[in-house]
Amino acid sequence: MRPQWNLKEIRQTYGLSQSDMAGAIGVKSRGTVVAVENGERDLSSEELGRLADFLGVEISDLINYEIPNYAKYREMLIETLRRYTKYTKRPVPKTLFAKLVYLADFAWFYNELKPMSGMKYRRDTFGPVPDQFFRIVDGMIDNGELKLEIKEIVGRKSPMQALSLSDDTAGEPNQYLSKREIDLIDKIVKKWKDANVDRIVNFTHGQLPWQVTRPNEFIPYELITQEEPSNVF
Repeated sequence: MRPQWNLKEIRQTYGLSQSDMAGAIGVKSRGTVVAVENGERDLSSEELGRLADFLGVEISDLINYEIPNYAKYREMLIETLRRYTKYTKRPVPKTLFAKLVYLADFAWFYNELKPMSGMKYRRDTFGPVPDQFFRIVDGMIDNGELKLEIKEIVGRKSPMQALSLSDDTAGEPNQYLSKREIDLIDKIVKKWKDANVDRIVNFTHGQLPWQVTRPNEFIPYELITQEEPSNVF
């Protein structure tokens, strides 16, 4: 078991600055973060709780250092976009994109009894999604890895956000995904490539993991194993 005060390694894993971490635990100065990282101060239970909420994990995950594979999750995002663009020649709506990645993680668990990335998916209003999804995607947009398009859709109150890969990111080789994992992502994208957002949202909302999890709680991966094979993705 790794100690809860191993903050530097956790911060670097999540790609956060010391200022980001100060905001996450609710302190005004990054000097507090420096003190914790140097072993001169421990996180209080309240600060640890704030950090877990910020990262979208449980406190026990931080204490035991059971955190998602962010590098692999980023690669899942890229590979999903790569496949979608290959088959449709158009950017993917952001909500549809989030659902495709969710289906890949849970379908892999269905077959292997372990998730592809280990991200924790929350029962959000619009579907299962990790708290970090929006932060990671926004960061990739800011870094020029992803391209964002805003489209006005007749009949919808808010414009649709659609994503595609930058030229450099599109050619980036995979380092973390196995061939079998890539094949599963490919099957899922092929199945849903022509679906609109409402259809895939209704599908995920009809699955057992969504049905039995309370709003805003994390969805246990194990629930997907009780689905019929045809309803996994």
